[in-house]
Amino acid sequence: MDELIEDKTSSWGTTESFAGVVLTPGQSVYMLIQAINFSGPAMFAGNFEITGDGFGFANGTASLLTNTLDWTVSEISFADAVARPVSMGINAPGLQIWGQRPSIAAEAEAIWAYNADWASGRSGSAYFVTQITAVPEPATGGMFAAGLAALGVALRRTRRT
Repeated sequence: MDELIEDKTSSWGTTESFAGVVLTPGQSVYMLIQAINFSGPAMFAGNFEITGDGFGFANGTASLLTNTLDWTVSEISFADAVARPVSMGINAPGLQIWGQRPSIAAEAEAIWAYNADWASGRSGSAYFVTQITAVPEPATGGMFAAGLAALGVALRRTRRT
């Protein structure tokens, strides 16, 4: 999927939302977020959900919050995003950057490529990456397991003869 879903060009504003992205069944993809800091402190916070069957996020579920475990980040490019992001705190009242963001789960972590607080924030991009994995259908997995069992029985029989 090489598609620009959302292009927010302002430096600050309302919480963004998007929907209607169609994923190809059976094909794992990556969700790529380029966040641009124009100056001062920076953060990326969000909650994401996949509706329907057949896909899961890096955490193995259909829902994902920003955190330091299921995302990687780089200040250079998406291809270089191998580092774990830095947590600036959870999206709750008193969050050190700009306070709690509306319409984002309170458990979501505000993350960035480095400790981008009021003293250390600088202009530049952060490239965030997380994987969306195609989940095999239960029927397919069952047939695969049954096939392996049948193969095991057949091999066992050939060894006995």
